[in-house]
Amino acid sequence: MRLSDYLREDLVLHHLAAEGTLETLDAFGALFESGGHVPSGESAAEALKAREQTHTTCLGQGVAVPYATFPGLSAPLILVATAREPIPFGPPDADPVDLFFVLLSPPGREGEHIKLLARICRIAQHPEDLEEVRSAPDAQYLLEAILKADARHV
Repeated sequence: MRLSDYLREDLVLHHLAAEGTLETLDAFGALFESGGHVPSGESAAEALKAREQTHTTCLGQGVAVPYATFPGLSAPLILVATAREPIPFGPPDADPVDLFFVLLSPPGREGEHIKLLARICRIAQHPEDLEEVRSAPDAQYLLEAILKADARHV
């Protein structure tokens, strides 16, 4: 399984500016909606917020992987975002986050959902890949950097 099968140019957000967890998740919901991927960005954001309230999705080292199950999808969606400045995200003692991989999956696709989370976590374990993604000058390069990292790690 490769992230390239799920990544889309219209779900790459370069230099997000947000004040905290709730504003960040609202921005992700809005992007999912504006691309026509979900009928309600507010509902998508609420699903992500509900998950975040039960357990943080911060991985450390400035990376978070907000995720949720969302009805009405035909396949999982991955949104990738970098922050203009690190964002306080998750619990107060968590490192601020500047790199987000957001996963929405339809119900009944738990196996695929888990494999995608594992794939994202594999990339997040490689500081050199994260540095290349973080240094992307624009959304296109950001996507290319993630695709290169994904291809390097089998």
